[in-house]
Amino acid sequence: MSIITAKGKDAKASLNKKVEKIDFKKLYIRLKDGESCRVRLLSAEDYCEYLAHASYANGIYTQPCIKPIGEKCALCEASDLKAKGFDGLYAKKRYLFAFADIDMGEIRLFDATKGQAQQLIAGIEQYSEDLETVAFVFKRTGNKVETNYSLSPILRLKAEDKEKFGKFDGVTVEPEFFESGLQPRTRIQQIALLMQAGFPVAQTYAADEVKAAQAQIDEWEAAKNGGEGVKPIPKASEDDNPDSVF
Repeated sequence: MSIITAKGKDAKASLNKKVEKIDFKKLYIRLKDGESCRVRLLSAEDYCEYLAHASYANGIYTQPCIKPIGEKCALCEASDLKAKGFDGLYAKKRYLFAFADIDMGEIRLFDATKGQAQQLIAGIEQYSEDLETVAFVFKRTGNKVETNYSLSPILRLKAEDKEKFGKFDGVTVEPEFFESGLQPRTRIQQIALLMQAGFPVAQTYAADEVKAAQAQIDEWEAAKNGGEGVKPIPKASEDDNPDSVF
């Protein structure tokens, strides 16, 4: 392992490379009750599992657990203490699906609970032999705990839709694409979220971590008010499915 990441021409290319910002509003499929979009499934296995924390009552929205990447997860530690109001913060399995949105012309992600994932995987496997020729309507029905997502085959596509469908011929989804859709918070950001939620951080974490977390909150507040600093972590709106990531 080396601290040098690039040399010579490679370093110059990296220096001049434009950094593309990810538009998470476009990247993630978020539907309201009754809404749908048309998708193509690029393979029968374009989904992955990850561990996530969430406590919506405390304003802590779905985010990846950082323990699997070798980091000390403050949210795991908070969950282990079983403090009142935070006992549901433990890491749960969630699933990311990659769908090709044939109307947007882009590959997008959908974040699902375990139950939603089981339904979707069953549908995908049912049509696994027809994925190269069949498009689907991906639809949401219901709200909150009664929310369901389904894939229904489109029996016939118009000529212009067949062209949109064919745009994804030979396209594959690499693991890095799923990684790009997950934004794990740092340990300090996690502690800052807990602090904002009223968790007794001073009794749980080191003094320097608590101080750094307060500084992080100050940066978020400055960004909200038009000042410079780190952009605040986005909050879910009232219309967002509470099962959705971010």
